[in-house]
Amino acid sequence: MNAYYKKIDKSFFKYGITLPKDSVNNFIFDTPIPLGTSRDITIYWKKLEYSAKLFHVNRKNACPVYQIRWDFNHELLTSLKQEFIQTYFAIESQNFEAKKRNEYYITHLLGGSQEVVIFKPIDINHINLETFIKIETPYDNIFKRFIEENVFGWLYNDKNHNRIITKSTKWLDISDLYEHEDARYVVYYLVDETNKIIYIGSAMRLGDRVKPGRTEIPQWNKFRYEIIHPKYHNLLRDIEYHSIMNFARFFNNAGNLSNIQISDYKLVNKDYKFYLK
Repeated sequence: MNAYYKKIDKSFFKYGITLPKDSVNNFIFDTPIPLGTSRDITIYWKKLEYSAKLFHVNRKNACPVYQIRWDFNHELLTSLKQEFIQTYFAIESQNFEAKKRNEYYITHLLGGSQEVVIFKPIDINHINLETFIKIETPYDNIFKRFIEENVFGWLYNDKNHNRIITKSTKWLDISDLYEHEDARYVVYYLVDETNKIIYIGSAMRLGDRVKPGRTEIPQWNKFRYEIIHPKYHNLLRDIEYHSIMNFARFFNNAGNLSNIQISDYKLVNKDYKFYLK
């Protein structure tokens, strides 16, 4: 089955791609999708599986098109941005300049700075995604950190300007901690699944506060965190205590705050003075 080589553009980092007409048959496998509907597909990327959709889009004043979309899959979007960091940074920079001129930005990259990805259809529900051209830069690691902490999200997107939380992670295993130690201005959540206890805290740098064997919850094995927008860094402790108080209202807790005990887990924070009684 023929593969599709796609030059990466702004849409790639926002929602997905539009298939050219001469490639559509390679992806629908003689099973067209009714106009205005979609079907679920799986994208294989870097040995992992990601959910996506193949849409048959009915456009106003234009011919229908087929689109492969992953705008709902934050993990895939983040991974693609980190892989093609040179293109992503160039697009965001040009988009930022266009906004200052009150212009609509269309991707315009020089040939030497154009990265390319390959879409290889496997069957009706599966597509393999591979890197074809990737451009390395001396600044890849710091740019990847910017993406991890959603710096571009709050810097370039006006609608995110007043959001307190710029990033919220899924639950992670303790073995993943080393990859997240440099996350800044976070409220974090630790869970000990064996002893069924929970701990909540805040940190200006995650790795300075979250370590294996933490005294309050020595056998914790899962964690997640939220990054606070720079505009609200002064509220870091208030956001932490707000989370503690609300968890305490649900779970048995060390602060003896009245709760509805929705599970066998216990909140072990001892910051009693911040509980609202």
